[in-house]
Amino acid sequence: MESFKPTILFLVRFGVLYGLGSIFYSLYISHYDPLADPLTIFVSENLRVFMSIIGQPISLELDVDMPFVLVTYKDLPSVSVFEGCNGVAVMILFIAFVLAFRGRNNKAALWFIPLGLLSIHLFNLIRLALLIIINYYQSNLFHFYHKFLFTGVIYLFVLLFWVGWVRLQKAPDSEILNPSEQ
Repeated sequence: MESFKPTILFLVRFGVLYGLGSIFYSLYISHYDPLADPLTIFVSENLRVFMSIIGQPISLELDVDMPFVLVTYKDLPSVSVFEGCNGVAVMILFIAFVLAFRGRNNKAALWFIPLGLLSIHLFNLIRLALLIIINYYQSNLFHFYHKFLFTGVIYLFVLLFWVGWVRLQKAPDSEILNPSEQ
């Protein structure tokens, strides 16, 4: 039983952190019901800027009675960005894992967590942009890409970040501080 103690402690820490993060986020979201929350609006605005940069301008419509931001692409309603589309739930999962997994270099979380959050946000913007374009050109494939493919891909992306975190925690300090000397 003693050999399972680190695993059990990790699972408990992860469960508590993920549970608390999810509860606080749920309370935050419920405060804005039936409106779109500020984080979803922020992601939608970032999406508008990103789409403009890649030469595919969109417009956003915010209805005071709806919990989403309507995205219009090429003068047609394309997608609705809801709270679940903003990437925050995936970010909570990511943070919970990083904080729960204890290793040799916990101070690295000070740069690893922001890097992971920024990466997840950028990945999510690319996902949303692709969904807009897919919905415009191949609307019959939208559900598959939205529900299955991109969901799997974003969780795989986060899994790879977790693997990076575990490897960083198991690396000798000299390798973490100066990998070029190896």
